[in-house]
Amino acid sequence: MVRQVITDVIWNELEATLRKYGCHRWKNDRNIMEAILWKLRTGAPWRDVPREFCPWKTAYNRFNRWASKGLWNNFFLSYEAKLIRNGYSRTEATSALISMQVELGVVKSEQLDVPVGDLLVSSIYAPMRMEIRSILKSLEVKFTTVKLRRS
Repeated sequence: MVRQVITDVIWNELEATLRKYGCHRWKNDRNIMEAILWKLRTGAPWRDVPREFCPWKTAYNRFNRWASKGLWNNFFLSYEAKLIRNGYSRTEATSALISMQVELGVVKSEQLDVPVGDLLVSSIYAPMRMEIRSILKSLEVKFTTVKLRRS
């Protein structure tokens, strides 16, 4: 059994965000979002998305469909800001961001005019995995934990 991170409260906020961006609503949206969040927080390939959520291709297609609506824009901005806060240069953060967007299928990779071997690269760091709170915060979820009541 895979761990699910979307509570009812979080899902209500995510549904509101999906409506705000004009994303078509399906019955299995919650499972699809779980699959996408799993992929983003683990950094695993799409084909490794647990079958308990949905078929990997469904999650991949829905991620791209929602990306075309602008749902993930804040996610990528917060990802880039987090890399810079953790000591990566702007160039390294931008490079990691672009490679992540290409891997996720948000942007298409294009042929470079200059061969990559001719480019001067100081160092390249592997992109970091996102924490679930960072992902949810970028999707406008305000509360990610249940508040405890005092007796």
